[in-house]
Amino acid sequence: MVMPGHRDSNLQKELINRYIPTAAAFGGICIGALTILADFMGAIGSETGILLAFTIIYQFFEIY
Repeated sequence: MVMPGHRDSNLQKELINRYIPTAAAFGGICIGALTILADFMGAIGSETGILLAFTIIYQFFEIY
């Protein structure tokens, strides 16, 4: 992988310190907003609610 303006040795440090936490936080915010929106719209038993519940449970399983 090549990033213009960065050396190869500095690329991993740049990704880990700058881009990955931002992407992870943005993804968490999007999932949280989707969960809140689905809850307000009554999507507890719908496909969105089931998908979110399964994803959260599977994440806890991977951590364990």
